[in-house]
Amino acid sequence: MKSADSRQTGNNANSGILLLSKQSGETSFASLSAVKKSLGTKKVGHTGTLDSFADGLLVVLTGHLTRLVSHITNFGKTYLALIEFGSETDTLDPTGNIIKTGRIPDEEEVRTVLKKFKGEIDQIPPKFSALHVNGKRASDLMRSGEEVELAPRKITIHSIILLDFFEKYALVEVSCSKGTYIRSLARDIAKECGTVAHLKALRRTGVGPFYLKNAAGHEDLEEFTISNLVYGEKKSPKNRKEDPVFAEQVKNSTYPMTAEIARLCGFSPVMLCTGYVQDFANGRLLRRHSFYFEEKTPENCELAVFYPDLKFAGTVKRNGRKFSYGFVIPLEEQKLKIYSWEQVVNGKPLKDFGNQETALSIGSFDGMHIGHDSIFDSILEKKQLVPGIVTFRHTTRLEKSGKDFSGEVSSLSQKLEFFMRKGFKFVVVIDFSDDFTKIQGNDFLSILKNNCNVKYLAEGEDFRCGYKGLTDIPALKEFCAKNKIELNVVSFVDYSGKKVSSSRIREDVLDKKFNEISIMLKNPYTIDCAGFEWYRETIDGKIYLTAKKHGIQIFPPDGEYTVKIKMVISGSEEISATKTVACKLDSGLLRVLDSDGSLRGFVRAIQFGYPEK
Repeated sequence: MKSADSRQTGNNANSGILLLSKQSGETSFASLSAVKKSLGTKKVGHTGTLDSFADGLLVVLTGHLTRLVSHITNFGKTYLALIEFGSETDTLDPTGNIIKTGRIPDEEEVRTVLKKFKGEIDQIPPKFSALHVNGKRASDLMRSGEEVELAPRKITIHSIILLDFFEKYALVEVSCSKGTYIRSLARDIAKECGTVAHLKALRRTGVGPFYLKNAAGHEDLEEFTISNLVYGEKKSPKNRKEDPVFAEQVKNSTYPMTAEIARLCGFSPVMLCTGYVQDFANGRLLRRHSFYFEEKTPENCELAVFYPDLKFAGTVKRNGRKFSYGFVIPLEEQKLKIYSWEQVVNGKPLKDFGNQETALSIGSFDGMHIGHDSIFDSILEKKQLVPGIVTFRHTTRLEKSGKDFSGEVSSLSQKLEFFMRKGFKFVVVIDFSDDFTKIQGNDFLSILKNNCNVKYLAEGEDFRCGYKGLTDIPALKEFCAKNKIELNVVSFVDYSGKKVSSSRIREDVLDKKFNEISIMLKNPYTIDCAGFEWYRETIDGKIYLTAKKHGIQIFPPDGEYTVKIKMVISGSEEISATKTVACKLDSGLLRVLDSDGSLRGFVRAIQFGYPEK
């Protein structure tokens, strides 16, 4: 595990992966009581028990992450085990009664036999175990006097090493698959030696990517040696519940869910687009372009979803083009509130902002260009008013032109991120529907006025709204005068003798006039890579990161370009990375040259308009 800061805030505060060292002499369940007190939560679950005589690593999930228990239990495990030859107990561990005795093998005999256990083997579980037979625990049946027969199961021993041997004791290190019983392994090793044995002591040192050395309270455990375990003084478990040092260790040993851990758990990590964060939090329909991908995912898989700040958001199941929710970790308070039209109609902004009055602008804002600056600035200058924007998920041109439309300049996520950076407090995002397209302009404006408490409007000279765009600037002036709303009509802005507009920027993209575009947008032309599923391919000895072109933005013509690729890398201190690379657009594919293999993470955007290297 990386030594990342484990402290979390908001709804993720008590949701994490805790590495805990269980002490010998306490049950796995009892060991969690101190954890619950330290973290102030009852929602705690471990991902694989250790018998009371054993000690070592418990991987504990807290808060919302308790839903992931089954994924952690699939990990392989590593143990230190002390085998005592010459006696077998009914439980195969030190808590049972001796039922058989036998000779003591020598060290070389044991070392030779251990080699036979590496790889896939059949193992019969202990009769005293939690496995169920006819609906009852095998251990309960045994204690009630009933005989139990358990079928062998396939397990894998990845490695088994003899670390020490003294008298009748063998200290071994075992790396194995899930479902392996080390008690049974001790029995079977002895049987192969022609004798009997039981497990004297056991310590779990690793579970998948998690290690005991990083666990809270690992210093409380004695060194796992034959000398300590056989001849040392046996100590009672330490009372950790009232120990402030242990409480602090618990907090420092609780790690957030990361993309790296998600992959190890069998998930495909994805990152939510800003434009779909609210949809995800509210359980709305999800699509491929709701996410940024690291790589192409299987058609049928489970996705681990992360918010744009890389906090874990929940899980989603993918079945082809369908995405269904697993679970959602509630959204933390956002700097920018995002409302749907339905929420505005139901008065949610009024509930959130109370009696505060607002300053608004209504528009597609497809490409936040210098022609919009005066509109945005005039709204933000109204310090006594709450600044907001009313916009659309897609530009009105797309709705009217359909397939003939060349593409948008900006994605919804790009717009929302821009408004958040500028300092707007809320955005209303409207999806065009049959009902909405029929609404009259005055009705639309009245709903905004009443449910958003509008006192100031700033609009461009080409403003139109309502059914068939019949409500224009003269009609807007009349409405504002009647409703005592201050109106600021902003003039067009020219650049190089032509009006700055989204239509002009679209034409310039097709003409590859990237310098002019960067002046009008005050940023390079940027393709939002939401929904792009990347894969690697080799062409003429060169490795490319490749994806099908996706989304509704307009692409430059096919050809070769020098671009900047922007990525978000989970797990690193600097989570954002930008690199200048060669790029090819060809027959619906976007290929980015990965000359040094450094392109890793969620690909967020590709920026055009850079000189050749």
